[in-house]
Amino acid sequence: MIPPYEPPGGIFVPLPRAAVLAFTESTEPPPRYVIHLPVAVPDLGRALDLARTLARSLASTPQVDVAGTTVSAEDAQHVRQWVFCDRIMPDRRRCAREADHVGACLPNDSPDKDLQSGR
Repeated sequence: MIPPYEPPGGIFVPLPRAAVLAFTESTEPPPRYVIHLPVAVPDLGRALDLARTLARSLASTPQVDVAGTTVSAEDAQHVRQWVFCDRIMPDRRRCAREADHVGACLPNDSPDKDLQSGR
C-alpha cells in the first residue's frame, strides 16, 4: 500500500504571506490616529500665524492634512477655528489662503502676496 502524500515539513505547512493576506484582509480601513500637539501662544492672531507656518513646513509629509489645521483656546479645545480656507477649486485643487479671506480663492501653488506673507 502507498502511504498518503505529505508535503515537505509535515501536514501543516505555513501558507505563503500573500495567501494569508488574501484571506485575512479586511474591507474596513485601518485605524487612524491624530496627533494633538499643544502649543501655547498668547493671542489668536499669533496662534493662527504659527499654525500656518507649522502646517506649511510639514506639508511635504504625506501624513499631514494641512487643510485640517485648527486653533482653539486652551480652556475651550472643543471650539476650533479653521486656519486655512480649504475650498475646492474648479480644477480640484484646494484654496490655500487663510480662512475667511477676502477676495477670490487661490490654488495652493499660486504665487500670491497673501501666500508668501503667510496670510
